Amino acid sequence: MSEKVAIVGGGLTGLTIALRLSQKGKEVTVYEKEKDLGGLAGSFDLAGSKIEKSYHHIFKSDKSIIDLIEELGLGKKLKWEKSKVAQYYQGKFFPFVGAVDLLKFKPLGISDKIRLGLIYLYLQKTNKWEGMKKRGAAEWMRKWAGEKNWQVIWGPLLRGKFHQYYNRVSMAWLWARVNVRGKSKDSEGEKLGYLWGGFDQLIEKMKSEIEKKGGKIKTGMEIKKIEKIKNKIRVGKEMFDKVVACISSDKFYRLTQTNKRLLDIDYLGFIDVVFSSKQNLSPYYWHNIADEKSPFLALIQQTNFVDKKNYNNKHIYYLGTYLPQNHAYFKAKDEVVYKDFFDYLTKIFPDFERKLVEEKRVFRFKWAQHLADKNYDKKIPKYKTELKNVYLVNFCQIFPQDRGMNYAVSEGEKVSKMI
Repeated sequence: MSEKVAIVGGGLTGLTIALRLSQKGKEVTVYEKEKDLGGLAGSFDLAGSKIEKSYHHIFKSDKSIIDLIEELGLGKKLKWEKSKVAQYYQGKFFPFVGAVDLLKFKPLGISDKIRLGLIYLYLQKTNKWEGMKKRGAAEWMRKWAGEKNWQVIWGPLLRGKFHQYYNRVSMAWLWARVNVRGKSKDSEGEKLGYLWGGFDQLIEKMKSEIEKKGGKIKTGMEIKKIEKIKNKIRVGKEMFDKVVACISSDKFYRLTQTNKRLLDIDYLGFIDVVFSSKQNLSPYYWHNIADEKSPFLALIQQTNFVDKKNYNNKHIYYLGTYLPQNHAYFKAKDEVVYKDFFDYLTKIFPDFERKLVEEKRVFRFKWAQHLADKNYDKKIPKYKTELKNVYLVNFCQIFPQDRGMNYAVSEGEKVSKMI
């Protein structure tokens, strides 16, 4: 009789584990509390196409997800485009991709530009990050990049993403962010990848393959408890030989009441406004907003990355920000969020016309980003939990790299081999 395995959580990690275990002949059941699969990479309908609820792209160095895309026959839909990044500072947008853009960046003097360029180069090339674990990113950048670079570039970005926690963020985490992007460059500059037609195609293909192998996928089912019953584990009303929980560490604690240290990890939430419009606001794809008065940290114009023909010739925009989990926006009415975000968008793009916005949605994710602080290596949860044959897998175990689709897949591959 084949081994029965429950997967709690239908994001990319859970689906990767379910795919691999079903291929090994295990009897797999996936439980997902939402009505759709994908987790942070979940999609919805907009402008006649499927698109992610929060902005997503991959890098050239993202081998795990690239290999999975190829394996599932979607390789021809994976397109690579040159990155187009701008930095907003004191009322103006500046292109901010390579060395030439840095030299033209007026808010910095020549000595600060040279210093910043050397910092980028060092972080992209070095693999000696162990000594950065106990150093704060803010402290490290102030020392090596200098106060002006801190005020103009790094300070607004770190405070904008981590808010009151910014001084606790490990420099190893920031090293990984810069290092990964450096590995996505070739002779033409940074290249970003997107699955034309949306990453939902990958989710659906994985679902199809799991079900072909006899796996079950149950959406709209929230699990309230995971408990050991003799030599079995009960999940909901069913009994299993093994369980893999692909959920946040604090949620796992609430389901099992084991290992209170899981509560030591702090999280931030994420909110974004996604909308379609006939209006073309910018020539750039990614806009960093270095203004702490802005309600959003980044503006992404999807259709400067993926051709607008994919969206009925409409332009697609994301306005996204990370926030403390107790922030008012998580309980506020959508109209409050729209007003605040669109008011500021009008400030930075005075020609923005709200009447041209056709479809709009607000998405909220309360467990979107863990805080990789200076003691984080001691907080990383183990895959094998205190409950025999129960495993915990989530993005909190990824360090110093940050969470993302590639690591969601690679963690799933790793854990599926343990079971």
